[in-house]
Formats: sequence, C-alpha cells, structure tokens
Amino acid sequence: MKLTHYISLRYIGVTILVMLISIPLFYVAIQNVLINNIDESLAAQKTGISKKLQLLPSENFVNFDDRISIEKNPRQLLPEKIFTSDPYHKEDDEIESYRIIEFPVKTTDGTFNVRIRQSLVESEDLMKSILYLLISVFVALTATLLLINIQVKKRVWKPFYHTLDQLKKFRVDHAEGLHLARGKINELNDLNDSLNELAATNKKVFQSQKEFTENASHELQTPLAIIQNNIELFWQTDFITEQQAEILNDISTATTRMRKLNQALLLLSKIENKQFTNIQPVNFNLIVDTYIKNYQEQIKFKNLSLKKDFSEVFIVEIDFGLAEILVGNLFFNALKYAPQESEVEVIIHKNELKIANHAEGSALDQHQLFKRFQRQNTHEKGNGLGLEIAKEIAAAFHLDLKYQFENHQHQFILNRQ
Repeated sequence: MKLTHYISLRYIGVTILVMLISIPLFYVAIQNVLINNIDESLAAQKTGISKKLQLLPSENFVNFDDRISIEKNPRQLLPEKIFTSDPYHKEDDEIESYRIIEFPVKTTDGTFNVRIRQSLVESEDLMKSILYLLISVFVALTATLLLINIQVKKRVWKPFYHTLDQLKKFRVDHAEGLHLARGKINELNDLNDSLNELAATNKKVFQSQKEFTENASHELQTPLAIIQNNIELFWQTDFITEQQAEILNDISTATTRMRKLNQALLLLSKIENKQFTNIQPVNFNLIVDTYIKNYQEQIKFKNLSLKKDFSEVFIVEIDFGLAEILVGNLFFNALKYAPQESEVEVIIHKNELKIANHAEGSALDQHQLFKRFQRQNTHEKGNGLGLEIAKEIAAAFHLDLKYQFENHQHQFILNRQ
C-alpha cells in the first residue's frame, strides 16, 4: 500500500468514526434543546392560563385553542406533570407525537384540570433537516478529503516518488551516479542530499573494492604460475627424498587451491561487472547431458543411480561459459555430497531445472548457503565460492536459484524469475 493511500485511509477512517459518533450525539443534544424550549413554552402557557382562571369567572373564560382542554370541577385533581405522548390517528393512519403538560388549578369559582399539548411534528421535521444537513456535510467532507489526497499525491508527493524511482534504478556497479535534484520542500531536499552523498560514498567504496579484487587476482596469477612451474621442475630433479616429496606435494596442493580460489574471485568480479561476451540461447538439457557423460567415473565410483527426467527443454538467454559453470557447480555438488549407493535426480521442465541428492543429515542453512566462503561443515575441501558463483550467475541473467530440503533430499532449483 502506498504511503498516501495509507494516510488517506487513516484520515477517512477517523473522519467516519468521529462523524458516526458525533451525529447521534448531536441529534440527541438538539432534540433535548428543542424539548426544553417546548417545555418552557408550555410552562409559560400554564402560567397564563392559571392567571386567567384565577382572575375571570369560569363562565367568562373562553378557550379558542383546541390544544388546551380545561375540565371544571373534576372528581380528582391531576398531579402536575409534563410528558410525551404518541397517540395513533386513525383518519391519517399515523402516529403523531405531542408534548403535554397537565396541572390542577384551584379558584374561588371551583377546581380545574388543565391539559395543554403541543405537537412535535415541526420539531421532528427540524431534526430531520438537521440530520440530512449533517450527512451532507459528512459526504462533502469525505469527498473533499479524497480530492485533497489526489492533489497531494500529484503535487506534494511527486518529488518523493521521483526520488523513489531514481533509487530503484540506481546501481552501485553502474557508471552513472545518483543525482537527485532539490525542490521546494526542505525535508525532501535534506533526504535527497543525504541519498546523493550516501550513493557517492558507496559507489566509491565499491569501485575501490572492485579494483583491489581485480588487481590482486591478476597480480597473483604470475607468482602462482612461477611457483607451480618450479615445483614441476623440482619434481624432475634426481635424488628427491621421501620427506622432500611430501613437502613438494603439500606445496603443489596449496598452490592449486590458491589458483582455483584466484580464478573463482576473478570470475565473480567479471560477473559483478557484467563482463559477458558470449550471450546466446543456451539449451540447459545439452549441458546437463555433457556433464553426465563427463562425470561417469565419479558416478560409478560412488555407485550412484542417476534419475533423469527431461520432459521439456529449458532454454535461457545466457553467456554459454557461465551457463556451464552454473550447471557444473550444482551437478558437481550433488555428486560430491550424495552418499554412497544413493540416487541423484536431474529434472528439467520448460522453466525449471532441479538437481537433487539424498541427504545423510538434516537441511542446510539456506541463509548462509549462498554466501561467500561459507561452508556447511569443517570437512569440506572446497573454496566456499561455488554456490555463490552459481547464485550470482543466475541473478545476472534473471534466474532464481533456491535451495529446499524435502523427502530427505537437498534440492537446488533453478527457474525463471
């Protein structure tokens, strides 16, 4: 949900809540005010009628108002009270509300029960008018808030969304930097200035790290080659003792490992810099077939059974060499970590490649699995870069590489994003 929509919904929600609470309260308050006014009017009429009955003889008192009824010498005097009555009128087929005051009057001419009533129809009409007015104000207020939100989104938040778009497009490994312009709003200017500075610093740090990795890797190639050549020359000399042979073997093993590590770091640097030279539609089925043929000796050595399901062809636009490395790393890992006499599965669909091997233990830590120099246990002899290289290659060509543990299998699944 966008920020403007979130804020608008909160505004409208609070407005609706306030109006739903305030409208009934306002209605009750206005109703009480009107009833009080009517009661005061009835009290004034009571005073007037009482005075007239006291001053005039009863035969001279003439009542022309049908709302007032006077009963002379009743059997029982009514207690004074004021109340609301809702009688049903058959002729109009409706209920009409009245406010009624009843009170007794004693004069020298006799006793009287007086009853004055006043219709509440006009008050109810007034209340309905007020209620309709409140509802109209509520609808107009809600519509106004929506219009304000639309205008705010178009004008006030426009620089913010522009900044957001620029941030989405910014890549620290691209030549073009982040240049966010200043506007009229101080807070957004401060934000843009901070982001420009942060992007420039990160870009500089990234460039320094990239150059260091490239230079270090290139510079290491020559001394490693010299060491390896000298070792081979030393092997060809006479009179090598058993102790010297062991030392030479250890040096050769370490040199080979350093050379592979150096090559892996160079490869990662090229992937991060997007130095691709041979992008083409690549058939992953053919690559997997090639690796299956090349690794027959390892498969036989561990007595593995290979389950192959190529129901469809998985073709990806990718650098051919990197595609071979990607598939090779996954396939080699499956063979390497599969237990003796177990099964390795390779399943290919139109948009997916899955390579799985049975597991002797539990699931791997997928949060660390694809990170640089991370190993799942201390017995691994690899450089800890194979899966990270596979992950980087996949990401560079809009593929998703994920790991899951199901049916006691380590499953690596490659599919289109």
